[in-house]
Amino acid sequence: MRQYMFKHKFLLVTTVLVRCIGAAMQVYIALLIQQLIDYVVGGDMNGFVKAILFAAVYFSLMGLVDYLTSATQAIYLKKTLIALKRDVFKGILAKDYEDFNKSNTADYLSNLTNDMNLIEANYITPFLMMIGDVVIFVGTTAVLLWINPWVTLAMFLMAALLMIVPSLFGKVLEKRQNKVSDKQGMFTSKIKDIFQGYEVVKSYRMIPSVTHEFNVVNDELEDAKFKSTHLKGVAQAVSMIFAIGTQIAGMAIAGYFVLLGQMTVGNLFAVVQLGNGIQGPIMWIMQKVTQIKGMSGVNEKIMALIEVGKRESNEVALSEFKESIRLENVHFAYEETPVLNGISYTFSKNKKYAIVGESGCGKSTLIKLMMGYYRDYEGQILVDGQDVKNPIPLSMTELASMIHQNIYLFDKTIADNIFLDQTFADIQIKRALTQSGVTKFIKLLPEALKTAVGENGKNLSGGQKQRVAIARALIQEMPILMLDEGTSALDLQTAYDIEKTLLAIDELTVITITHKLSEEILSDYDEIIVMDQGQIVESGSFNHLLTQKGAFYQLYTLKKDDDFSVAS
Repeated sequence: MRQYMFKHKFLLVTTVLVRCIGAAMQVYIALLIQQLIDYVVGGDMNGFVKAILFAAVYFSLMGLVDYLTSATQAIYLKKTLIALKRDVFKGILAKDYEDFNKSNTADYLSNLTNDMNLIEANYITPFLMMIGDVVIFVGTTAVLLWINPWVTLAMFLMAALLMIVPSLFGKVLEKRQNKVSDKQGMFTSKIKDIFQGYEVVKSYRMIPSVTHEFNVVNDELEDAKFKSTHLKGVAQAVSMIFAIGTQIAGMAIAGYFVLLGQMTVGNLFAVVQLGNGIQGPIMWIMQKVTQIKGMSGVNEKIMALIEVGKRESNEVALSEFKESIRLENVHFAYEETPVLNGISYTFSKNKKYAIVGESGCGKSTLIKLMMGYYRDYEGQILVDGQDVKNPIPLSMTELASMIHQNIYLFDKTIADNIFLDQTFADIQIKRALTQSGVTKFIKLLPEALKTAVGENGKNLSGGQKQRVAIARALIQEMPILMLDEGTSALDLQTAYDIEKTLLAIDELTVITITHKLSEEILSDYDEIIVMDQGQIVESGSFNHLLTQKGAFYQLYTLKKDDDFSVAS
């Protein structure tokens, strides 16, 4: 974390310098007070008036310095937090698919919001303020030694007791601060989950149950915050007791020397004022050290994300697809649950493949492996004879477009969701819009492609969202197109028309997962792959598989009544 604090060195030095000037000016107030009191006690009107006029100018300058302190610190914090958030964001996106999905997206939201707020309030800001406290402490010590060394010694002996506060409370406070961060992540995750399921909540009369769930995480968060704040309060109270003792010790010794005639009344008032410059900074420094130590867990979590972003990917993007994708004895498991068992198959260039089977048989996992989402499988996946995992990881992002089962649209326009910040020729745009069926529905929209889709496409129907997803895959003009139930949200006729269009593209390898066992569509595929319990149990053309009367025949017969048929 320190590297980010020193990232903008000029701003940091400026902020520290201005704060030091302000701190030194605070120390000098004690000497101003001493002069005023001594002039009053001595009856020196001329000196008193001059001191008052000087004080007026002095405090005006202090106001200006205080403004500059706030302004420079605000600019420094802005630059530092921007850089920090950028690298955290980069680290999150640099995670591979499997690692990314190990955490809830709400955890990442919390990393970029709650944890950033904690770092600003409990790490960076206390560090900056502590520098001013040190200057006040050093300046006060120097002035006190000049006034009377014995007073200084007495105050230091009492102030030394303040040093034990961090050791008493630091470790416990760190644990409680970490718990606050964890509970904030859980709270964010829960409310995100509830709000995203708003329609289900309303439709199934879930308001009482989700309210209870919200109340539980809300109570746990606030309880964790209370315990952390309460401990901070206890630490501050202990520090305050020692601090008051320090000031009383200074006043007692100074008063004694005034009675002996070795110090002036002005000196006594200066000691009272300077007492805050000994016990105050020590107390504040101890509190800030405790705060900073308490942030070590959060800092480690954030730096771990940043380190992911610093790793240079050794993946090499495949740029050409010549022959085939071949799987050889591929095994894969989620944690310890087997999903794919000994898959061996060859997908040849420009052929069309349909993958069918009951839910949970491994269809989606199979194409995700081919897309490179997971790397911890056994066996080999070879693209044109090259192993995509060894010796150098090979990326499919330049070869294959994927239409996901759960479509996500960004809260932008239709055009933005199709083009994805890329530039395409007019003919490419027209072809993708026509083949996907987007052309048909944007004619009905006043702003056409400039229509805002809303959060996750809430302004579009399910079928319209799916057409947009198909368009953004097709416009890339990749040689391979993979669809995970890519037309499931479309009406039967539209789904049939779009799928027919895709299957008619000669220079396109299509691998489709489907539950629609329609003869009109499946008969156009070169190969139908039947999966069951993580294995390929059959493959062949539609007519061949029906003739075999094996696993596909049983699936087709069972679902025949649900198949869509244009003829019917």
